[in-house]
Amino acid sequence: MPSINFPSEFKDIIIKYNNRDFKNALKLLDKIPENKNFKIFKLQLYASIYFLSQKWENSLIYHNKLLSHEDGSFEVYNNLAVTLFHLGKVNIAIKYFIKCIEKNNNIVSPYQNLGMCYVHIGEYQNAIENFVKALTINKRNKNCNILLIDLLNYVIPNDETGNYILQLNKQILDFFYNKKITDISKNLDIITIIEEIEKTLEKENSQIDYNKTEIFRRNRLNLDCKRHFKVFDKFSIIPEYCFGCYKVQINTTNVFQLIKLLFLFNSDFLSNHIRKCMVETRYQVKENYKGFIYCTGLDDAKNICETTKVKLNEFGIDYKNIEIKHGCTEYYQKYPDFKKINLNGPQEMLYSETWKKFEKIIDDESPNRDKRVIVESINKMNLSDFLIIKNWLNYAELIGDESFKKFYKMKASPNFLNLRLKNQIDFRRNEL
Repeated sequence: MPSINFPSEFKDIIIKYNNRDFKNALKLLDKIPENKNFKIFKLQLYASIYFLSQKWENSLIYHNKLLSHEDGSFEVYNNLAVTLFHLGKVNIAIKYFIKCIEKNNNIVSPYQNLGMCYVHIGEYQNAIENFVKALTINKRNKNCNILLIDLLNYVIPNDETGNYILQLNKQILDFFYNKKITDISKNLDIITIIEEIEKTLEKENSQIDYNKTEIFRRNRLNLDCKRHFKVFDKFSIIPEYCFGCYKVQINTTNVFQLIKLLFLFNSDFLSNHIRKCMVETRYQVKENYKGFIYCTGLDDAKNICETTKVKLNEFGIDYKNIEIKHGCTEYYQKYPDFKKINLNGPQEMLYSETWKKFEKIIDDESPNRDKRVIVESINKMNLSDFLIIKNWLNYAELIGDESFKKFYKMKASPNFLNLRLKNQIDFRRNEL
C-alpha cells in the first residue's frame, strides 16, 4: 500500500493492517460510516487488504472501484494486474502490466510478470524480451534468470545480443549444429561446451542457481499433472485421466548412459511423444537414472517398449531394465492395485464413477480462466539442458558413480543436491 496520510478515524485499522491482522482490520473498516471525505481512503484499504490476503475476487472489485474514482497509480495498476493473473484473466492482466511500465519503467516485477503472462498465452518471443528487460535492471534476479532459461527449451530467441544467458545458449546451439546423433552418442564430447559455460559464468560473476533435475521434450499435449496431483492430494483419489496414462520407463546403469539416452531422446526418435530424462531424488524411490516415454494408452506403450529396446541396442546404451508403468509412483502406496498392469485384458483397478464429483470440485475452483497455450519443445540442445546435465554430474559424484569421469574431469561444486540427498546417499549408492 502506498504511503498515505489517513484520517485519525482510521488509526486502529492501520495498526491492525500493519500487523497483518486483516480479519479484524476489515471488521473495523466496515464500521467506518459512509462519508465522502473518507470514500477514497476506505477503497484503498479494502483493495489493499483483499490483495494482501489473496481474496482475488474482492481485490478485483475494489481495485476497479478505485480506478473509477481516480487516475491509476503504479501500485493500483500492478495490484490489479496481479489480481487478474491469479483469476486466470491473463490477457486483461497484460494490459495493466503495460500500464505499470508506462508509469515506471525501472522496476523488475512488471517486466517479469508481463513475461509470465506471455508465456501463458504462448507468445515466447515477447516473454523473452520482457525477461531480458527485467535483467537489464537487475541481472541477478533469480526468478527472471530461471524463467528465461526455461524458455530456451521451446524457442530460439530472435536476438541474443545484450544478455549473456542468450549468448551462452547460442554457443550451445552452434556447437551442436548439424551434429548427428550417432556421432554424439558414441563420442559425447560435451566437456568443451561445459567448460565454455563455466568460463562465461565466471566472467559474468554469475552463479545461476538452476536446481532442476529433469529434461523434458514435449509435444502440444497438456498432461496437466499439477491439476491431477491437486485432486489426489486433496481427496486421495486418482483422477480419471491417469487411468489412461501409461509410460515406458528405462533405467540406465549410470549417468554416462543417461546422457546417451538424452541424446537419443533428442533425435527424431519418437518425436511425437512426450519424454524426459532425470535423476531420482525422491526419498526411498528406487533407481537413480531414468528415462520416460509418455504413451497414449497401453497398446501404444507396448509398441513403444519394443521399438525402444531396438534403439537402445542400436545406440549402445547400457540399461538395467525397461518396463511399462501405469500412472505415477505417488499413487502406488495408497492404491497398490493401480500399479499392476494386465497386458492382455481389463485392469485390476478401474476408475470409480463416484470420484467425478471430487474432480469437479477442483475444476470449479478455477472457472473461466484463459487457457494456457502449450508449445512443443524445439528438440535442440540448449542452455537449460546443460545446466541440468551439470546437476546430473554433481549427483553422480555424490553417490559414487564414477562414469562421469569418462568425459568430465572437473570437481563438481556443492549445490542444492548435497542437501536434497543428505539422508539418502547410502540408499542411492546401493541402487548403482
